Amino acid sequence: MPCELGAANIRLLVSRNGFHRAIADALGLYVGRGRRYSIRELSEATGVPERQLECAKIDPDGAQAEDWRPLKSEELASLTKFLGVSFASAFLAPCGLGAFELMDGQPPLPKVLTRAEPKVDVAEERKRLIRRLAELEGVQ
Repeated sequence: MPCELGAANIRLLVSRNGFHRAIADALGLYVGRGRRYSIRELSEATGVPERQLECAKIDPDGAQAEDWRPLKSEELASLTKFLGVSFASAFLAPCGLGAFELMDGQPPLPKVLTRAEPKVDVAEERKRLIRRLAELEGVQ
């Protein structure tokens, strides 16, 4: 059955440029002169090429729009993993969403998507349980 609505009639809930501007703004909180990381440091930490980071920091509607390039989803995911919750929340704001960090062993909350449980290293799990038991017994 063919689609009756043409692509020209469909409006996105979040504008393309608005979302990419939010990513550029979120990057600007962490990267650049006077910020926590240089482009080079962030590139080395995440694997995202320096040029790609530079292009993603440009406002897609601004004066240098011809140099703007979107991040690939895997690049954005790597940046999010490295920069953390506040970075994710900053670029998710146009969607009306935010992010939070899961604590070790935290069960998923109802109606919340979570990551898959990592494979358990027996030695690490033993250490974690011993630490937890010591906490419960009041031994530090």
